[in-house]
Amino acid sequence: MSPDIRGPSGIASPPPDWLKTVTLPMMVVPAEQPLHRIHRVDLDPIFFGPGAGKAATYRFDSATGRFGVLYAGNGLNGALAETILRNPRRLMVAETEIVSRAATELICDRDLHFVDMHGAGLQALGTDNAISTGPYEPCGLWADALWDHPDQPDGIAYLSRHDPGEICFAIFERLPMEFTARATRPLEVMLKQVASMLDRYGKSIAPST
Repeated sequence: MSPDIRGPSGIASPPPDWLKTVTLPMMVVPAEQPLHRIHRVDLDPIFFGPGAGKAATYRFDSATGRFGVLYAGNGLNGALAETILRNPRRLMVAETEIVSRAATELICDRDLHFVDMHGAGLQALGTDNAISTGPYEPCGLWADALWDHPDQPDGIAYLSRHDPGEICFAIFERLPMEFTARATRPLEVMLKQVASMLDRYGKSIAPST
């Protein structure tokens, strides 16, 4: 490291060689407990991306493209932060950016076992919270390594980069697993609730002109 640069680089290290030999720290989400998605109103809320033949796009997309990944929040705040609060310098969020989206609860037919990639789980895995906040490059390697792990997790539980008080999930496209979408509501009909959530972050809605 250059002597002019203080502190860590901000990029997570790749998975350690010993990862496959340890028992993974797990967080269990019981069957029927809702997970939260915010998505474009014209798109299916159940989508394991990036899709066949497409390059990895989001944080924990498989580096090899062997499986798809579905992203969700443990709570609605986390789902909101990860979709429409990705630019923290903005004090206002355009109303058009909100009304183009909907909120959906996703229900799985079985318990989901997520690698606990936050808190004490970080040390157990040999990484730090740069896995949630740093560049994406090593994250796909982690997704592949955890997919191949003997414990066969259903995905990764990690902290939202945009609100570290919220847990988010990267769900692996692994059988048998079936999700049901319920309670889909356009954010357009939830503007008061959304405004209250944004106020928590010191943001407000910029009305469309």
